[in-house]
Amino acid sequence: MKTMSKEKATYLRKELKEYEKNTEMTEAERLALHEWVADGNSVHENGSMACHEGGGPCDFLDVYRYMEEIRQDLEGLTPRERENYLARLSGTDTIDNLREDLQEHIFKERIYYKVLSKHGLIQEAEEFIQDERESARERARESAREFSKWLATHPMEELPFE
Repeated sequence: MKTMSKEKATYLRKELKEYEKNTEMTEAERLALHEWVADGNSVHENGSMACHEGGGPCDFLDVYRYMEEIRQDLEGLTPRERENYLARLSGTDTIDNLREDLQEHIFKERIYYKVLSKHGLIQEAEEFIQDERESARERARESAREFSKWLATHPMEELPFE
């Protein structure tokens, strides 16, 4: 337990009581929250420095619940499944996750094809795909032309590479 001023301890206890009045929680969550506040922390702070989309810190309980959810999800998984699960959380690719994603895309593609076929839209979809491919090619050609124009007006010695 950290040493803190009486004023801070009083403020944190008051904040905790108000928070408890307005927030439902389990007994385990309440115990963890009380320990967090007893260590001199606000209920509106967290040890992970996690923030909401607006940039403000997440409440301790929000992060605690998220971490508990992860712990529960990891229970019973094999080491390889844990690795893949945690990789997904961190935004990292693994061969297993990429394979799973590919299978999901293939599954969806087959369903989309069946729906289009059922409604007689395969030909229209093929034409749309062809139009989109041609538009993408034209955008790429236009981008290359624009770069060539820019390159012609900028001497090579100004470029940071050769």
